[in-house]
Amino acid sequence: MKKLLIVLAMLLCLPVFADTMPFYMNSVPKTAIGVYQTDSTLTLYSHPDSNSHPMRTYEFSYNPEDMPSNMFAVLINEKKLGFLYVTDTEENGWIEVIYDKQIGARGWVQTEDKLQFLPWINFYNLYGRKYGIRILKDTPKDLYTLYSQCEDNSQAISKLNYVQKIKLTKVSGNWLLVTVMDLDKTPKSGWLKWRAGDGKIYAFPNVK
Repeated sequence: MKKLLIVLAMLLCLPVFADTMPFYMNSVPKTAIGVYQTDSTLTLYSHPDSNSHPMRTYEFSYNPEDMPSNMFAVLINEKKLGFLYVTDTEENGWIEVIYDKQIGARGWVQTEDKLQFLPWINFYNLYGRKYGIRILKDTPKDLYTLYSQCEDNSQAISKLNYVQKIKLTKVSGNWLLVTVMDLDKTPKSGWLKWRAGDGKIYAFPNVK
């Protein structure tokens, strides 16, 4: 009994790493066109107009226990790195973001830093090239396939079974040119479909 109490005490003393990453296809809204990198303060407006009344303001501590749930597309607390899904853009730096993934609530933010908004191709090129790609867990098994070209009717050249690592080389439309290390440790290169025509996403940058 004493040993059990000691183990429980040790577990309670461990730090909480409540980071966020999408692991399933329905985690990424099909309406999303990219992501927005948050600052330590986020002010949301109901309309893309600075004269409109702010809906709410968030102050992010990046303490896992204090961070809002159901908000971030990607959140790495240790690096103070957070991204929200973007669904629309307007002129003068206005970005529409999803701030509650559970109910799909949206608001507008304004930024003077154009690099805070990363369309999917920019996000994949930046973070996918740096950290690699991860196929989402409920992706249909027939999509675990590499093709000779970035076209649906192109020749299948390799079936992926036990993916260990996916290195991204290029993004072209709904396709990624990748090199995959499978369980047999033999690198396989080809085109992997990362997104459906309706916006459903099958593979995501493995941000760390």
